[in-house]
Formats: sequence, C-alpha cells, structure tokens
Amino acid sequence: MVISVRLCSGRTQFEVSTNVTIDLNMASCLFNPKVSTKHLLLMTYKGVDVSMYPSGRMLIKAKSKEESLVIAKDILADMGIVI
Repeated sequence: MVISVRLCSGRTQFEVSTNVTIDLNMASCLFNPKVSTKHLLLMTYKGVDVSMYPSGRMLIKAKSKEESLVIAKDILADMGIVI
C-alpha cells in the first residue's frame, strides 16, 4: 500500500492519500460519524477530526505529519485493511 502525506493548502489539516478504495458504508458502521454519505464521511477519531473519501483520501486535522500518518494507519487497520 502506498501512503503519502502533505500539508493541506489551508495549512490546517494534513492530506493523506492512499492507493486503496474505502468503503464508506462499512466505515460508517465501524465508526461513529458526524456525517456519512456515499461521497464523504466526517468523524472524530481519537480526538482528531477526519474527513474520508472513497478514493482513499483523508483530511486529518492533526498537530503533525507524523500524527496524521499514525491516525490514517490506525483507521485503515480498524477497517481490516492491511498496511
């Protein structure tokens, strides 16, 4: 699996991109999302705001690049996606 992390253009979040497709329906059953549609899932994971997209992209409002990577990997592991 390929994971890349970069600071979002607004400099308030990190954009994590993966090469896996995320099933938002399954994710909405596993997590307690604030908003869940077929195009977007918004949730708080371990105290951090996360936006997930079916393309495998996540926007994570973490304090650092490293923290955002750990959170993304933990979310994928919780979903049963092997890293």
